[in-house]
Amino acid sequence: MRHTLRDPQTVGPAVLQANPILLTIPVLLLVVAHSARAARWAFLFPRNYVTGRLTLLLGLGLGYAVNALIPLRIGEIVRGAVVTRVSKVRFSYVMATIVGERVADLAVLALIIAVTAPRSASPDNAVLVAALFATSATLAIGLALVIRRSARARRLVWNAAGIFNGRIRVGIADFVWATTEMLLGGALLRWRFVTATVVMWGFYMAAYAAFGRAIGAPVLDVVAAILQQPLGSLADSLTNSGTIADVTSLWIFAVTPILLILGYGALMQSHAFARAANLILRHGRSGRGSPNAQRDRFSAATSYESFLGAFFSGEDQAVSGFGMEAIDDCIVHKFYHGGSDAITALVEASQRLVIRKFAVGDAAAKLQIQAEWLRRHAAPTLPLAKVISDRGSGSVYSYDMPLVTPANDFYDVIHSSPTGRNWERLLQVLNCIDALHARTVAPEADPRLVASYLEEKVNRNAARIVDFARHAIGRDSFSINDSNYDLAEWRTFADPEWLQAQLRDRRIATIHGDLTIENVIIAPDHPRGLYIIDPNPENVFDSPLIDWAKMMQSLHLGYETLNRGISCSLSGGAIQLAAARSEAYAELHEALEAEIKSRFGEEGVREVYFHELVNYLRLTTYKIRQSHTRGLGFFACCALLLRRYRDRYG
Repeated sequence: MRHTLRDPQTVGPAVLQANPILLTIPVLLLVVAHSARAARWAFLFPRNYVTGRLTLLLGLGLGYAVNALIPLRIGEIVRGAVVTRVSKVRFSYVMATIVGERVADLAVLALIIAVTAPRSASPDNAVLVAALFATSATLAIGLALVIRRSARARRLVWNAAGIFNGRIRVGIADFVWATTEMLLGGALLRWRFVTATVVMWGFYMAAYAAFGRAIGAPVLDVVAAILQQPLGSLADSLTNSGTIADVTSLWIFAVTPILLILGYGALMQSHAFARAANLILRHGRSGRGSPNAQRDRFSAATSYESFLGAFFSGEDQAVSGFGMEAIDDCIVHKFYHGGSDAITALVEASQRLVIRKFAVGDAAAKLQIQAEWLRRHAAPTLPLAKVISDRGSGSVYSYDMPLVTPANDFYDVIHSSPTGRNWERLLQVLNCIDALHARTVAPEADPRLVASYLEEKVNRNAARIVDFARHAIGRDSFSINDSNYDLAEWRTFADPEWLQAQLRDRRIATIHGDLTIENVIIAPDHPRGLYIIDPNPENVFDSPLIDWAKMMQSLHLGYETLNRGISCSLSGGAIQLAAARSEAYAELHEALEAEIKSRFGEEGVREVYFHELVNYLRLTTYKIRQSHTRGLGFFACCALLLRRYRDRYG
């Protein structure tokens, strides 16, 4: 498309011969086209974003000014930084909108060039350019689809961004995800954006046609002169244009609208203009701004960053699944600690605050069972959380519970209330659950059920834990807090006769299944002063003693403290475990053991401690999946409990 430029001496007369009025018309049309671009750009920002069109026009003008002199579209970054600084919109989202509108432009240009190719001076070259633009737009959409659907691709982005510090890494993930949302979320297909695109390119083509008429050049040559080098600077495109002999007029046409926009911005928004100019001189720094459509669903930046980290790293499917599937109708205010594959969060939905539980995969099926159990056993005598709504599709499920205020989890209350009052509350919970057992108890479990329980919950879990520990420690002999241990002790779990002898109480009943301290919520305004959440009722062998053992799990080693952040280190074969429970827990543990003995005798105490050990085996395999450190810490807890149990009961 390049031809030899005319002799520079002929440029001056051509300019002088051009009709100033005819040259003014395309300049004004180009100003209108740029203004239409700013108006179109505004449609990509949510309504709650404080982003005036003048700010967008100013950013556009500054970006064009930089692109006029510097190649590689550096001006796009500048206009993104300007809008971020002036409007306080998050930089990653602004850049995502720029990518979105440029992809839309590539598609439009591909169509325009393809339609007009037969009338071009170089039809084959025009078709090639149209194909290149269309391929680029398709590739961008394809990459967005890969990011949305491929965990491996997201991990690749996350790992590549790991060469930077944490803040930049999250920012890169934020930009990639915001761009994916922009390209796939339908923003580019909304009627306002499509209409604005048609109007904008109508003005651009009118401006190019008017300019071509003013200097006597075909409109396609004008388009080629301005757009033939999309990654080059405007100066290179205009200077090296072989299709337009009157280069000076081309410069006037292309640059004058930029100067007019900047001058208008300086007059109408002088303070912002000064800040933007200062930003450019200081090489730019993104401001901390409003979130994009996905970020809007998180009231706290830390929650959104947790979602991004989980989603891109693939380390926590529950958190990433929650961000993808469970927040389209709500705003997340807070995530709660938990010991399962389900996520619990405080969200705002339908203009009220609720507690939302969410899970994916196998955990989603368990969560649905949990919701059904809460509904089925809701009664004045059993203070349970109320399920107010639920939804599920495919491998995801969630349900909502009302937010009861004031309310605190029992863990916090225990450490701020007298022991006597805490024991009264704990005994109230135990009595309610014991009454449930009494109403539903059956005298004897099928022996095959007990055998299945021991195989699934004890044998398999113990084998997995031993394999993990042998690999993690590198030897069978080790120490925990300077006391010697050996994996040979774990052979006990492979002895079927010993295991069968531990389960002498073969009663079964309807049980809660996860009656820990963290699943009791203290609510003074509740009719019973508290309520119970998160049942796990399917345990193969539903012994009533499992509920007592879950409470023992909390108080014996201080499970809630461990779950909030276990401190464990390994050096050689020496494990150092910080497993110091609070004095309040120690006092309640002593009272709980005495209560169990009074109801079930010493044999009942033994069997509760055995079920506690089984609970920790089940729990440790989950912690191993979470992280190496947590898995090692809970393995050490299992080893401690096994030693204590064997020392006490043989």
